[in-house]
Amino acid sequence: MKTIILSTLLGLSATCLAASAQTLPQDKTVEVPGHSLRIDVPDQPHYMLREDFLNFAGAYDLSNGDTLQLRRSGSIMYARIGNQPEHRIVATSRNAFVALDRQLKVRIDHHDDGSVGGELVMVVPARQLADGSAQGEHLATLGFPGR
Repeated sequence: MKTIILSTLLGLSATCLAASAQTLPQDKTVEVPGHSLRIDVPDQPHYMLREDFLNFAGAYDLSNGDTLQLRRSGSIMYARIGNQPEHRIVATSRNAFVALDRQLKVRIDHHDDGSVGGELVMVVPARQLADGSAQGEHLATLGFPGR
């Protein structure tokens, strides 16, 4: 008796699943938004007063042990990572910047407790690997370690 009931239930379940599978559109694609690693220069940069930039000027420790430095010379803002060449940057929001050469973008979050958070997305140049193959240029994300 239990076998008959179980067989009937399994048969009904299979029928229901088949019916519901037929009603779902098969050509639908589900897009899952993710963190985009892109460096885009805005058509219209965010205007930032000299006084506002002073809150961001200085050196920041990065999660890879390197340092990000932001400075301003006249009306031009610059960013430098470690000993690499400087990049001219523009503000994209009240706390974010992007290099005009699309080599980096940075978001800096100043917290009430005095700590700094945020992230840096940068282009990592191509390099030669030990096996003779080349690893192409790619984007990497670095964080600001907490205090």
